[in-house]
Amino acid sequence: MQLIARDVFVSETAIKLDQMLVEIKSLGREIQIIKSDIAELRDDAAQNFRFSQMVDREHKTRTAKLDELSRRFDYLKTRFDTIDGNSKGDYHAFRSFEDISRRLTELGSIERDFRGVAGKLKLSVALFSASVLVWFLVLVSG
Repeated sequence: MQLIARDVFVSETAIKLDQMLVEIKSLGREIQIIKSDIAELRDDAAQNFRFSQMVDREHKTRTAKLDELSRRFDYLKTRFDTIDGNSKGDYHAFRSFEDISRRLTELGSIERDFRGVAGKLKLSVALFSASVLVWFLVLVSG
């Protein structure tokens, strides 16, 4: 009878081992599924991270361009204030292209006047130099 009890124990243990083997295989399949899900999540996270980096770079680029534009506007404003000292930053007087054209025409006429004065000044310097030279020659020859 001891053999029968031992055979029953061995058969029950074999059945339990077979059940455990089936459960281990089932857990192995679940682990493989979980591994593939984790790999997909990792790929999605990497893609989202790359997209986030791209958006950040684009934002920084746009911010840099905006800063550069702002600096250029400030530079142009200071230059324009220097050229046109009358406005004191009041640009509301130039609301149309006609106003701007009129102001540019005024600045052009001023520039032409300065060129005329510069030409006359050069002529005066040349005449003065010539008269000094003539006086010098008169003094030396006389």
